[in-house]
Amino acid sequence: MLPTVTDNGARLAAILPTGIAALAKGLGADPGAVLGESLASPGAIRPPESLPGIRGFVLVVVDGLGAANLRAMRAHAPVLAGLATRRVETVLPSTTAAALTSLCTARLPGSHGLIGYRIRHPELGLISPLKEWQGIDEVREWQRATPLWDLAAGIGARAVAIGRPAHRSGGLTEAILGGAEYLGAQRIEDRLATAGEVLRGGDPALVYVYIDELDKAGHAEGWRSALWVRRLEALDAALDDFLRTMPGGIGVAVTADHGMVDVPPERQVFVDRSAALRDHAFEIGGEPRFRSLYLDPGVDPGAVARELSADLGRQAWAVPRDEAIAAGWFGPVADEVAPRLGEVLVVARAQIALVTSGDSPEALRMIGQHGGLSAEERGVPLSLAGALSGTGFASAVTAVAGLVG
Repeated sequence: MLPTVTDNGARLAAILPTGIAALAKGLGADPGAVLGESLASPGAIRPPESLPGIRGFVLVVVDGLGAANLRAMRAHAPVLAGLATRRVETVLPSTTAAALTSLCTARLPGSHGLIGYRIRHPELGLISPLKEWQGIDEVREWQRATPLWDLAAGIGARAVAIGRPAHRSGGLTEAILGGAEYLGAQRIEDRLATAGEVLRGGDPALVYVYIDELDKAGHAEGWRSALWVRRLEALDAALDDFLRTMPGGIGVAVTADHGMVDVPPERQVFVDRSAALRDHAFEIGGEPRFRSLYLDPGVDPGAVARELSADLGRQAWAVPRDEAIAAGWFGPVADEVAPRLGEVLVVARAQIALVTSGDSPEALRMIGQHGGLSAEERGVPLSLAGALSGTGFASAVTAVAGLVG
């Protein structure tokens, strides 16, 4: 049975355009025109009545901080836990490149095209949008949507992205942060301190802060590990300092690209050894919680999906790609984007990792996993602070989500 997806990540994709519209309203610009540009509408869009007006907007993206992960460890993050928070769902697959691109472009993966961890390029074969951009000269053809940062200048604001110095350049940075001034800072506390300096500079600002330490710790040792907890505590302390010294009129939204589940080595399933695939030629992309199976021409995806489903039982769903697209998993899917996915999608259902014989030793040692359909992987926080606290911003995000494609 095809699993039901009631939220394909549209609210996550709506956070940034809603924030820019709130900034436009606070600066005396037309929020409806900004929403129209954000969502590629032919004209202005009537802004939600609950939209507040602010003089600065900060979007803090904490890679791997799922709503369930935060809730379980709330004692280690009293500042974050004390913010007004609503659970929203990330995109499918619940993976970094797909989700960050949706956050920065207000488009779902079927539109922007970075539709998984390891996907098929028509000339280069299977590549990862996170890091494998060699040979892609036209970045904006591979990532098909326009990042929203250029909209800041039109409303009189400075657009700034803050992350690790090592992330300053590269294909994904160009693809999703083009139009923003990039400031590098190595530690969590330095990134948030840099955001504070930008805001105290006096100019209205649209600020993006990316924090990836929790995701790295979770992959290496699990999200319940002492290392992950220390990273969460460091984030909470840095956020506390940032919020205490932030100027008035600044709205802050904290969210994530995905959550995480821990999968011990004994719960690994070698999907390429399935008896259902014995007589088929195939390549496997995706990641351990959401695999993409690329079949040779002429092989029936429906038959392979049925055989895999029978073999894997309740451990995983095996779904023909066309059925997942028709069910709206990825939003509207462009014709050129569909072949980037395999003809059959294999999605972990139990707490397993769908590994392959070709995975590296480093990949096989990973404990924290994501990409799949579980509530833990898909649920992320939308936590509000500063001038957004106690406002209707979260309701405005939900209203704008209805316009995201």
